[in-house]
Amino acid sequence: MKVVKTCTWQVKIIIYIGVCLIALSNIVWADGHLQVKEAEKKLVLKGKISEALGEYEAHLKGAVEYLVCGRDGKEYESIIVVDATAKEIYDVLDKLGIAVGTPPGYDDEKDEPTPPTGTEFILSVEWKVDDKAKKVRAEELIFNVKTKKPMQQVTWIYSGSRVVADLDSDDEDAMIPQAFMSNDLVALRRFDASALFQNPLPESEEENIYKKNEALLPKLGTPVTLTIEVNRKMQLFVLISGKVQGVGFRNFTQMNAKQLGINGYAKNLPNGKVEVIAEGDKSQLDALIALLKRGPRFARVDSLDVDERPFTGEYKTFGIRY
Repeated sequence: MKVVKTCTWQVKIIIYIGVCLIALSNIVWADGHLQVKEAEKKLVLKGKISEALGEYEAHLKGAVEYLVCGRDGKEYESIIVVDATAKEIYDVLDKLGIAVGTPPGYDDEKDEPTPPTGTEFILSVEWKVDDKAKKVRAEELIFNVKTKKPMQQVTWIYSGSRVVADLDSDDEDAMIPQAFMSNDLVALRRFDASALFQNPLPESEEENIYKKNEALLPKLGTPVTLTIEVNRKMQLFVLISGKVQGVGFRNFTQMNAKQLGINGYAKNLPNGKVEVIAEGDKSQLDALIALLKRGPRFARVDSLDVDERPFTGEYKTFGIRY
């Protein structure tokens, strides 16, 4: 039998090439303004805070209709303007295997509007403040004039926009998503079918309920990156340091995890830290992490380390371990 010998350096090269190919398959750039992370089903878009925001202040009275639009979209009533077009985003999501949902419409039989349906997405925005990155959920840039608070955090519905006649096509029967023409990307109104994404909150049906959040919104024209990611299931491994034992931290974690529909456990460690395993949708886990950073009344959280892991489904409730 013939034995084939492989040198150690050859094995290392093969492994290195394999790792590089995996990395390349997970990150793709399109013209420098759209980054795709396939494994996480995540898009990162370059853009800016709309410089046209407030251009028609006397008429709109501060109201905004869109969280995000593309260039030449309704920039004067949008918070963020991204460089990517609606078609680019639509095509990328299609390549990621994310099907379009159903845009909002009207049920003639029931004589009532029908809400949008589709895959849920989480939106976050990042910009620089004194050379330090600041990242927030996109909803925090919106102010609810009724509650006098920032907009409630939501998962945005990818309906894919209503389809309309393609006026630029030679085929008179050709149809395209309306967003391709309007570049409306993320609508703040629940029943705005022109955009790719819709707000699921019933409150959004009220006129002029949203304005820009003056307390947080960066200067108009500030460069930002917008992250759009699927609200996927995952596991978080969390280590919390500080005054976190003997102050009810595990009970605090359990109570909030159960309210959020998260499974896993909280456990005191011999080194004084608290270990948390939490499984659920990313939107639920984001809410839990925000609570853990604060902790219960008598706790002091010095640091919180979070490691994302694959969802297992092995936990059926949220418990306390000893």
